[in-house]
Amino acid sequence: MEKFDVYGVCNPLIDLLSHVPDSFLQKRGIEKNMMHLISLEEQRELLQALEAEQISVEFAAGGSGANSMIGIAQLGGRVAFSGKIGRDEHGKIYREKLEDLGVSARLGEADGSTGSSLILVSDDGARTMNTYLGMSQELQTQDIDPEVIQSSKYLYLTGYLWDTESQKKAVLNALDEAKKCKIKVALSLSDPFCVNRHKDDFKKLVQGYASMVFCNQEEAFALLETNITQKAVEIFSQWTETAVLTLGSNGALISHQGQISFIDPLSIHVEDTTGAGDAFAAGFLYGMTHDLSPLDSGLIGTTMASAVIEQTGPRYQGHAHTLIREKLGIKL
Repeated sequence: MEKFDVYGVCNPLIDLLSHVPDSFLQKRGIEKNMMHLISLEEQRELLQALEAEQISVEFAAGGSGANSMIGIAQLGGRVAFSGKIGRDEHGKIYREKLEDLGVSARLGEADGSTGSSLILVSDDGARTMNTYLGMSQELQTQDIDPEVIQSSKYLYLTGYLWDTESQKKAVLNALDEAKKCKIKVALSLSDPFCVNRHKDDFKKLVQGYASMVFCNQEEAFALLETNITQKAVEIFSQWTETAVLTLGSNGALISHQGQISFIDPLSIHVEDTTGAGDAFAAGFLYGMTHDLSPLDSGLIGTTMASAVIEQTGPRYQGHAHTLIREKLGIKL
């Protein structure tokens, strides 16, 4: 069996990206900077509204976990990705694009529509996701390969997987397999929307399975019911080996085995924050699976995230090795 640095499991989604004024969201009562689960018909209505206002839409293969796996592959890591797609043209394109980007696609398939996410990007770079999960919410236990778990350094899961009973069952089975084989688990809390819906479950996941947790400040505060950053870091430090708390324009905090590092923010132009957290996770996981320190891993994560924010789209479009060498002096 091929060896992997990270095995990611998440919802595979075709991303539909569009830059909109805040008035577009306000007119339709859409809460900004959140992930909203919608029906296929609701998504079509939004696309029609964009067309009526002559606002363009760009396409990309994505989904949070896939974006992170692609980022690790860009840095030179070996990764696999699982999720559920439909037996449709979008699913075919999705599989091909993953493989082209260096990710081993271990995707389950079923009759139905491949999931999609309409991402509305505001002038300040905030992204509002309107997601139709499609077949991704039908993930089954057999869609996650236990042999790939056993052959990986980390199993990486996202909070987006916690929306249906079949997904929960598949995730818990994968977590038990990882624990049995002593494979480390990294968990991204994904979105305040997810945290508020599944708070008790997420607390159990972090305390019972995760060696590493990724979250932003809002997600941490929602999960831990505090609005004090230091308190959040202290709680996470008691629950898990490594906690990564991103602070937006204020940088990031990393707690690893009780030692705390602060990552200074970079001065950047905000174009689109879509995928920034995924890019940070990619850089950090790459570093930690290639014997770099938590600080250097965090610096790679920040650099990858900043590069993504300065462009349109969920992933860095340049040469990652050159970026890290020029920005940090680290040769990968």
